[in-house]
Amino acid sequence: MARKGKIFNRLGRPKLLRKVISRTETVVGVVLLLSIVAMAAWLIEQRDHYDPGERDIETSLLVAQSVEDNLYKTSLKRWRDPTLVENGTVVVRLGPFDPSLLSGGWRANGDPQVFDRDHLFEKINGQAEQYLKFGFEKLQVLQLEHPASGRYVDVYLYDQGTFEGGLGVYQEMRGNKPVKQEGSVQYTANSLGAIGICGSLFFQITADEPGAMVEEMTARVVAALSQRNIGGPLPAGYVTLHQGMQIGFDRIAYQPTNVFQYRFASNFWFASIEGAKDARIFMHSAVSDAAAQQLFEQLHRELLEDYHVIDSSPGQLLLKHQFLETFFGLAQEGVHLFGIERQPDRSAAEAQLASLRLRLTGTAPTQDWEADGGDAPGYDTEEEGEN
Repeated sequence: MARKGKIFNRLGRPKLLRKVISRTETVVGVVLLLSIVAMAAWLIEQRDHYDPGERDIETSLLVAQSVEDNLYKTSLKRWRDPTLVENGTVVVRLGPFDPSLLSGGWRANGDPQVFDRDHLFEKINGQAEQYLKFGFEKLQVLQLEHPASGRYVDVYLYDQGTFEGGLGVYQEMRGNKPVKQEGSVQYTANSLGAIGICGSLFFQITADEPGAMVEEMTARVVAALSQRNIGGPLPAGYVTLHQGMQIGFDRIAYQPTNVFQYRFASNFWFASIEGAKDARIFMHSAVSDAAAQQLFEQLHRELLEDYHVIDSSPGQLLLKHQFLETFFGLAQEGVHLFGIERQPDRSAAEAQLASLRLRLTGTAPTQDWEADGGDAPGYDTEEEGEN
């Protein structure tokens, strides 16, 4: 058994544990020291004297052993159903479109490709989650070509199941780019086509190259979709913001999950505030008064991690961020949970929160948000997002 103190020295000073060092140990130590000195001397001598030609394979030998590869010398052509006639006669289905879509020398390469939730990754591997989180149900892909000009256009039709599902995808894809409107279609054009929403349908038009023929087909697809009634009635949250408060389409957003980065919060509607850079109002309709109150209390507890309470009353809170110094208003009335976030002005936050409460309870005045909030930034009555 080892003596106490032999491993750990608790004396605070060196402790002698043996009187003799063996000859073998001395020899081994000297050999190791000499080896280290020799390696250091060699490294110092070598420095940057490395010559790749002494060790690498000669270039001529690599060239002689290479194999010529002709795989991509012949340009690849897009596959086309061999059963189709070559004179352009329409013999395929075109999904929600009628045969007039193919006027002007366009033709389809086959029936639309269809992908469900389990097979979406086969078409857009790596991006499927962006659609699945918004309730994706089905994708149809229509491949079109114009032989005379050599242009190709793919039309992607994502059935998101609900209007808010389509809006959520469109909102993330659009960013801050402008919105155009044609009938029931809201869309954003680009040099290779467009993205947009029509009811529960999110669509994407993508061409191989820009050109007049691409712009013509994009306009034709948008016009055809605008004539169709896709999806059911508009959700109550969107109706309240867009029709009740006259907020433009391009300022409305929907978030299905992870609202405020909390897993328990879902299905919230947002609208940006005119004149405030990042401030947004939000609203949520719960299944019952008790569910709305429970969500209010959960948010209250979690928000205290980053905010401190400025003012509170039954069913209403006003908080200030500890570092950003922006205000967060939260209120609950019946099944409605609503509020404002990222508002830099306290008086504006209080006025807008009070005005939002009046509007949701059905006793709101007819004036706009600026009138309700005094000098606070408010909503215009014009629908900017609908051109």
